[in-house]
Parts: sequence; structure tokens; C-alpha cells
Amino acid sequence: QYWIRVMLVEVLEKSGFKTFTASNSAEAVEKVKEEEPDIVILDINLPDADGQRLFTEIRKIRSDIHAVFISADECSIKKVMTTEQVLGFFVKPFDILKFATFLSKVGTSWSASKGEGKWKTDGSEMW
Repeated sequence: QYWIRVMLVEVLEKSGFKTFTASNSAEAVEKVKEEEPDIVILDINLPDADGQRLFTEIRKIRSDIHAVFISADECSIKKVMTTEQVLGFFVKPFDILKFATFLSKVGTSWSASKGEGKWKTDGSEMW
């Protein structure tokens, strides 16, 4: 969804994150290959793909990448939260500032422990 991407980019860049966007799954895979992000933000129900399957494909490219999922479907939570390297799940509509705060906290924890390969979250964050 175009406007969600626009809002996320604006807020996250103002919070100090370097962002990249993709409008479809093939573009997302290419961006991961080119830009090597630490975290991807994925919708569960993408127009051209299942977000969880896309994350599995992305992890084949970068096994150390993490994800935050968003969806309007709260029932998707259990399906996604059992996936390794999922940091959190936000149900749409969500507070964009809380989302940015969550990523800032996760990013700070990750920076502090990067050499140890640990994220300081239990993967059960839901907003």
C-alpha cells in the first residue's frame, strides 16, 4: 500500500533510519540483495505474494535478516510470530510513532549486541 510506505519512510528517516522501499515481492528481493538491510518491514498479505513466504525467500539471501510484520488481519499473528527472526507484529491501523519507537528500541539493542548476533526482543511484540 503506497501511502503506508510513504508514511513509514517519512517517519523512519526522521528517526534516523536509512530506508528502502519496494512495491512488489520481486523488487523487495532485489533491494535486499543490493542494499543488505538489517530489518525488513513486510505486510502479511501482499498483492503479489504471501509476506511470510517472501520473508523465507529473503532469508535464503540473508540468513541474519530480521522482520517486523504488519497486517490488518489479527489472525495472522500466530502464523508469523512463530517464525524465527520476527521481531514484532503491528495490526493496521497502527500508531506510526509507536512503530518508529519500537524500531528505535530494537535498533539500539541490536547495535549494542551486534557482535554477539543477538537481538534483545523475545519476538512477541504486538501492537
